[in-house]
Amino acid sequence: MSHQFSIDFRMISTQEGNASIVRFPTDCPSTPYPLIYREVFNAPPQSAIINELRVRRIAVFGATSRLLIDTDTYRAIPRISRGQDRVFRALWSLQYPVVVHGVDDGLQARWSPEAFTTSHGNEDVLMIDSRSGVMEWKKVKASEFFSEFIRTDIVRGSVKLKDWPPSASFLEEFKYHYDAFMSAVPMPSYTRDNGFRNLAAHLPDLPKPHRSLKPDLGPKMYLATRDIDGLGSTALHLDVTSAVNVLVYASDGDPPGSVWHIFLASDLERLRGYLRSLPGGQAHTDPIQAQTTYLTPGMLRELRLLGVKPFEVHQRYGEAIFIPAGCAHQVSNTSACIKIACDFLCVEGIYHSARVSEEIFRGQQEDLLGLESMLWHAWVSLRRISQISVALSTQETKTRKERKRHNQRHTVRGQDDLARRKQERRGGDNTNETDATLHCPDPACATSVRKFRVLDGVFNHL
Repeated sequence: MSHQFSIDFRMISTQEGNASIVRFPTDCPSTPYPLIYREVFNAPPQSAIINELRVRRIAVFGATSRLLIDTDTYRAIPRISRGQDRVFRALWSLQYPVVVHGVDDGLQARWSPEAFTTSHGNEDVLMIDSRSGVMEWKKVKASEFFSEFIRTDIVRGSVKLKDWPPSASFLEEFKYHYDAFMSAVPMPSYTRDNGFRNLAAHLPDLPKPHRSLKPDLGPKMYLATRDIDGLGSTALHLDVTSAVNVLVYASDGDPPGSVWHIFLASDLERLRGYLRSLPGGQAHTDPIQAQTTYLTPGMLRELRLLGVKPFEVHQRYGEAIFIPAGCAHQVSNTSACIKIACDFLCVEGIYHSARVSEEIFRGQQEDLLGLESMLWHAWVSLRRISQISVALSTQETKTRKERKRHNQRHTVRGQDDLARRKQERRGGDNTNETDATLHCPDPACATSVRKFRVLDGVFNHL
């Protein structure tokens, strides 16, 4: 069953105030989550924005024109392909969640339960088990967990591993998988541990045995079976940093492996107010930071009546979901899934990162990010990179002869010759020759016969 859906893109000139409307009708199924608007993604970056709002209008760009998008009934997430970096940056500047598909095309390594059983089956892991009706933590071998993970018996309930490995470095435990992930993860300037738009990448690497200044931003793996009980595979929560989450294994293959609900940061206060109004809600605690709630379909309907409407994402194998900092989100697996995710800190989300970091301090939780220190090091690093870039750019514009002359001028002998020529242009030195001659005070030059006419020559020599 399908119906006609249309989206209006209103281009409004800020200079003339005129508005022109372009309507794109789209045939879509009754649950139209996977829409891809090629008309938008093939357009210049100024019009490459997709956001589905029910009533409100959001000004996207404030240059010569602005893009306003009016939509009906639901909010669908933008979906783009790998390599569409300019489109991603346009969307990300608005702090909207984005899905990038086709990540599996460049993903190496084996990510199946059988592969991890073979390579890490003897390791101890903490399995979260809901088979008894309550969530229990059990210390088991990884091989035991994966034997439960691949079972199709729905009576057994749900099992999952969170943050694997829990404390050890993913690079050290899963070196091959780490390299495979870093080479395939989309938008590498943001997501890689050496990406220049990832502010955390600018923290210095201290030599051992000093403790690294860098926070543990992953990557980590998340493994969970189907959400049979409807309690959620991951409860509603929000993070200080932005994140990218890639589905690398789904037991059902082609259908979506998990359903996400992602709320805009601007909806947080109304979302908190709704959760506090529920039976058992407490006015003085943060129901999102508590990570004890999973919003059911009925609760989501009530939120829509209040004007709070999340992005609904049906994540398939090989798709990466980008979640902006400060956006509350929850996940429910529709099949057994293995995902790998990493966090990153970027300029676009720094306001929300600072706000959530302040909320964590207020809640007397440990600040593992060290935001202020990270920003300082990022500023120092980027400033140095900028200076080097300017210097190299200036150097490249010079001819070979000019570069040689420039380099010669900055040698010790070149500085001495320059000082001598300046002295000669001033008509020579009228003082006594003995008084005007300077020697290097360094003990290493005690036997040297070299002399200097001006003090700058000694300094340059030293």
